[in-house]
Amino acid sequence: MKTAFLYRFIVYSLLFIVLVPLLAIYQTPFASVVLAQDLPTLGGVAVNVEINDSDVQAGDIISATRDGFKRSTQEYDVLVFGVVVNAPILSVEPRTDTSRPVISSGETLVRVSTAGGEIAEGDLITTSSEAGVGIKATRSGYVIGKALQGYTDSGQVGLISVLVGPSFGSGAGAGAGIGSLIGIAVNPENSRYVLAALLGIIVAIGATVAFIRLISTGVTAVGRNPLAKGSIYRSMFIAGVIIAVLATIGVAAIVAIISLGGS
Repeated sequence: MKTAFLYRFIVYSLLFIVLVPLLAIYQTPFASVVLAQDLPTLGGVAVNVEINDSDVQAGDIISATRDGFKRSTQEYDVLVFGVVVNAPILSVEPRTDTSRPVISSGETLVRVSTAGGEIAEGDLITTSSEAGVGIKATRSGYVIGKALQGYTDSGQVGLISVLVGPSFGSGAGAGAGIGSLIGIAVNPENSRYVLAALLGIIVAIGATVAFIRLISTGVTAVGRNPLAKGSIYRSMFIAGVIIAVLATIGVAAIVAIISLGGS
């Protein structure tokens, strides 16, 4: 189930990067034009995805989770995917009773609040702890896009026009920079990816250095004692196997960390 979802997520992402511009230009037959009057989308192409959230509505920010696509519930969510819309200019993938069109690039209306401060035109908008609702980004982190209009109503959630484009952005305020990256790293949901990345770097560097030293030492030993090259080669082979085993253990640990809590 998780493998199938990860496959679909990768396919959707590649579809936006490679195929969507071609669909928009040439209007190919396997794309369906969706016309409607509510919550217009002024640009971009939507993908119809299955959203495992019965309370989802147009303007909600969507993220990829272990259980499928759901409304975002974490601030600066690294897995933010897009925004639910009702009237995309163009949509791809078959539409079903349980799927909703989601846009990851273009201008549309997004549900926001002032929980992160009053929003001004040009502010970056990120995800929040309130399901599907965006807030002003006050530090560096993953954002859903840039506000094209302000919002100051502190009493309720409202809709504003946002230029959608999930990416890593530098938010306003003194918290931007290294401190904000630390904040992202200590997020329980994000920290496992950071830890896996660090472990991957350590494994790659360690294996590379060990292999280079093994070759260098072996060549030097053979040059000094050609008559013992047979035993030297055997020792090099054994050392190489040990390095490969340790590297494999490291890769397995990385996979385990990423999959932590996935059951």
